[in-house]
Amino acid sequence: MKRPDFSVLIGLLIGLAAIAGCALLEGIRLQFLWQPRAALVVFGGTLGAVITRRGLGGLKDAARATFDLCFREETDEMEAASARLTWLARLARREGVRAFEAQAGISRDPLIAQALSLASLYTPSAEIRMRLERMLDAEDERGQGEVATLDAAGGYAPTFGIIGAVLGLIYVLRSIADPSALGSGIATAFVATIYGVGAANLLFFPLASRLRERHRARMKRREMLAEALISLTAQESPSSIVLHLADPAEGTQEAAK
Repeated sequence: MKRPDFSVLIGLLIGLAAIAGCALLEGIRLQFLWQPRAALVVFGGTLGAVITRRGLGGLKDAARATFDLCFREETDEMEAASARLTWLARLARREGVRAFEAQAGISRDPLIAQALSLASLYTPSAEIRMRLERMLDAEDERGQGEVATLDAAGGYAPTFGIIGAVLGLIYVLRSIADPSALGSGIATAFVATIYGVGAANLLFFPLASRLRERHRARMKRREMLAEALISLTAQESPSSIVLHLADPAEGTQEAAK
């Protein structure tokens, strides 16, 4: 289960408020910071570069993962997995490994479904481990790709901000015969730089870092689940399965108490 996590939105609003507050203190009207042409260059150019770098599929995966950052997973995920696997271990002791076949068909988790399906076919534990490790490698690669997409956007945005500033200066130089328009024109040109640097450091890079941390935590849980599944298919005791799903950090804290 997941529940809303508003910290991403709160952080973004605080950053924007700080920039707007600084502009007001400097006597800059906020309307002046809204430049559609600058936004088009920065965000349109960044979008095009990201699609070129990662493809439409990579962009879609990154957008989905970024949306997921607005939600937080409930902490009982591993407890539910532990309860289910220990129940399966007891079921297998009564009915044998063929009991896994029906459970494999109804599992929504591909890792669990794969392990149970292989176990129902009397696949050796070494082969099951190899198959699960391959699945984990594929999951890790997808997660790293999502992070790379946001990192790429953070790298491209400032560059397109500079391009927007240069285009603005070109327009200003074409109007050099009107000195009264130079100051305003140059200031407008550099708004694109603000967009590019601001988007990279307030949006893309922080989201990439947060997504990287979440991915590492998720892969740790998936590796623990894979070890528990291997223990299950080897028909080890339910207590052994629970140990594979226990967080080592929690065990250390309990021992310290």
